[in-house]
Amino acid sequence: MMDKTFIKTIPLSEAQKDYYLHYLVYPMSPYYQEQYLFHFESRLDVSVTIRTLHEIVKRHEIYRSIFVLEDEPIQKVYSEPVLDFEHVSSTTWDDTMIREYFNEEFSKPFTLEEGRLFSCRLLDYKESGSILCFKYHHICFDGWSVSLTLDEFTMIYQLLITGNDHELQPQIHQYADFVEWEQNYIASPEGEAARGFWKKKLGGTLERVEVPPDKKRPSTPSFKGGISFFTFTRQLRDELIAYHKHHKYPTDVIYLSLFSAFLYRITGQDDLIVGVPRYGRPKREFHTIMGPCMVMLPLRIKIPKNSSLRELAKQIHEELSLCSQYQNYPISLITAELQYERDKKYASFFSTAFVHQKAIKQDAAIMLGNAQNTFHSNDLTVSTYPIGKDVSQYDLCLVVEKDNHHDILAGFEYNSDILDEETIAKWVSDFERTSLSLLKNDGENIPAHAGKPADWMESLSTLPSLKILPEDVIPLSTDSIKFEEVTFEWTCLREAGISHLAKVWDASSYAIFMTVFLVLLYAETEKEDLALAFRAGWDESEDVPSALLLRADLTGNPLLGDLVLQVQSKLKEAHYHQASFPKPHEPQLLFEMSKNEYPSTIDFQFRIHESNNHIHGAITYKSNVFKRETVQRICTQYEYLLESVTAESHQRIREIVSHLNSQFLTSDDFEQLFL
Repeated sequence: MMDKTFIKTIPLSEAQKDYYLHYLVYPMSPYYQEQYLFHFESRLDVSVTIRTLHEIVKRHEIYRSIFVLEDEPIQKVYSEPVLDFEHVSSTTWDDTMIREYFNEEFSKPFTLEEGRLFSCRLLDYKESGSILCFKYHHICFDGWSVSLTLDEFTMIYQLLITGNDHELQPQIHQYADFVEWEQNYIASPEGEAARGFWKKKLGGTLERVEVPPDKKRPSTPSFKGGISFFTFTRQLRDELIAYHKHHKYPTDVIYLSLFSAFLYRITGQDDLIVGVPRYGRPKREFHTIMGPCMVMLPLRIKIPKNSSLRELAKQIHEELSLCSQYQNYPISLITAELQYERDKKYASFFSTAFVHQKAIKQDAAIMLGNAQNTFHSNDLTVSTYPIGKDVSQYDLCLVVEKDNHHDILAGFEYNSDILDEETIAKWVSDFERTSLSLLKNDGENIPAHAGKPADWMESLSTLPSLKILPEDVIPLSTDSIKFEEVTFEWTCLREAGISHLAKVWDASSYAIFMTVFLVLLYAETEKEDLALAFRAGWDESEDVPSALLLRADLTGNPLLGDLVLQVQSKLKEAHYHQASFPKPHEPQLLFEMSKNEYPSTIDFQFRIHESNNHIHGAITYKSNVFKRETVQRICTQYEYLLESVTAESHQRIREIVSHLNSQFLTSDDFEQLFL
């Protein structure tokens, strides 16, 4: 038990009031608990470790405080520190046993009325190392505090081990000073102006970001969660750095822009509220205090239709800069006045967040569990010890941190009440893939909402026949399947050609070439619901690029340009979902733009590419399915269609097909029209 002599009673900060209220409602919840594990290369001396921790708790009032409800919630600071410390002789433990131990320790709730809200565990690690664990309740710390505590620990430990403890400077300012400043700020004209700003910014109807759930949300949240760690691919990292250098945006603006685009993609919502933390220490004297000074800005991001990443990043940069000017006003003071549906199933009026972690005192990543770098802190060699997480404050939160290996570490923290780990793994892949595409093509429209992968696949359950081309009646050979090839080369007849149309429609030449091919299929089949395969990019797990599925709707006799935009959107959706072919469907046609021929078992592979004002390509086909004359006719008609749409791009589909059919009528066919 603590010594019950207390030296100070102070009110709670606005952030602490939120934490305490949550504790009263959910006293056993680990929602506001955190633990951080640090691996020391050399074995820490147990007695010196205890003296060091005792000194830290003595220096900072917040670490020797309890929180009780009298007339109102108050913080009591006790005169003497009492450590919650345990040393475990664990040299024979493997990593699995160590993680099980810390998971069990983490599950033990704090009791705010009794105190010791900062606990430490020291484990002997293998032959000569140590693992030191800091476990906190958020009511007495934030991320800044973690970095300060680790730095103080290594500094004081070294002073004690060398006998130079007389050099330790006293801690002048305390968390109580911050609480006093906050109360004065709220009552000031500056605080009132900030209040007005946030009421206007968050005015009107607010809707939470609703990520597509795998499971029904429980009536009472359990706050169970997980985190899926990943490291940005080298290509994505390099593109992000290049984007940062070119546009001069802070990297957190770029991360947040990519995450917002991702949320827009998976939810279909264009009015997003994303929590973004700021360290919230407005005065220099607060830079050395421990305690929850961090503020969570509810950034409201409205994404106009057909926005590009370039436009979104500009908007977010301006919004973040503006909102940061008013970051010191506690949002909790106006939440009761906001227009949003209050629901006990949710912890807050915003359910998504983005956190850009940076240690204040360490030039290294120390927050995320996938950080594997080693750093030096006051001449002690330290690294983070990886461990998972089974609590989440949000439905979905992107956390990023840059380590000293020049990697970008990241994690999707998620609410496991509603989301499965498998879904998060897919979202990680989707986020990286779509982010890379957006960075490379930041002027293109952010792809519209594509729904959940399950919804996407359900939309493919009623596919039309994928045997699109009329097949020649050729008996299947009993011999092995034989492929033949027809090659072609066409000179672009117009100076601007396809490239000009691509600029006019703000589309890729790929989408235009594929659209023309779909028009040809429509002419051959008179079917308005068409599906075919197209080649995606390289799949690292495959020896050849994978083929994806595209489904186009030609009903209503659309303009060619409108069909091009539809195809471009469908291409992006297929890439996003990596949509392959649902059984028992098997594609007959494969369309791709590539110089190289990749192995394929598909009946009809149409390959095309541009170079030097020429269009080159080849059709590889099963000779026991198609006659060579049929394939040559397809080549000729495709060339005609390219000429037609290049010459007159403002045509409707049926008009184009009518011209095509009349062009290839024989004399006998023409005479039959007048019989």
